[in-house]
Amino acid sequence: MKPQALIFDIGMFDGSDSRYFLDEGYRVVAVEANPELAEKARQEFQDDIAGGRLSVLNFALADEPGEIELVLCGDDLGASSIFGDKIAHRNPSGTCTVPTITFSQLVDRFGVPDYVKVDIEGADRHCILAMGRDTRPRYLSFEADHDLEELMAHMASIGYRQFKLIGQCSFLELGNERSLGNRSRRKLMRWLGFDQPMRVRRAGRWFRLMHSSGPAPWASDGRWYSAATLLSKWNHARRNDQLSGWYDVHAC
Repeated sequence: MKPQALIFDIGMFDGSDSRYFLDEGYRVVAVEANPELAEKARQEFQDDIAGGRLSVLNFALADEPGEIELVLCGDDLGASSIFGDKIAHRNPSGTCTVPTITFSQLVDRFGVPDYVKVDIEGADRHCILAMGRDTRPRYLSFEADHDLEELMAHMASIGYRQFKLIGQCSFLELGNERSLGNRSRRKLMRWLGFDQPMRVRRAGRWFRLMHSSGPAPWASDGRWYSAATLLSKWNHARRNDQLSGWYDVHAC
């Protein structure tokens, strides 16, 4: 992407993705619902904020403005969600009321972004379904969930044509994740007593697993597929129990 391109980091968590985008020279608008994480980010990134390269917004992205209850995850603050059932098994530690913002409001304030990364614990659809042909980013990534077919249909209707499925625990495209070489490496790691690495090197730099979303779509692993091919690969992997953890959809 061009220098100074605009990225929306929706679901900032600990700032790993925002730091990657800033290091690559992009401007970032980061949205984080958890007040504690948002405040930590304002302290950690104060130089980038002062320099106009980063904006940190303490909002939950939703389909209408107002307020909403955020259920806090005791196991992992980044997994807090507006859907309590999402983290019912993960030691919920209370709730807090946070203001909401819509994707349209973000566009009105900052302009149409070049890329949107969204990972907001089950609420990704509020962002994606709000996009239209005039407000879609060039690139998009979000977490695949039970509503994948609905979201893929919407994306196709507003002009997206190329897609990938990227494993969050490997940052590899689904087919490459199942390759003989990768399966052999994972088997060797388990034999040595390791579950999975803390970091992996992709696209020329190191990414921290379970904290980062990995390389952006234009630098991510694997080749692009049509919507029909991606859904076929996804459904086949689900039927045959071939999914390893969580997956992101990259769209272009």
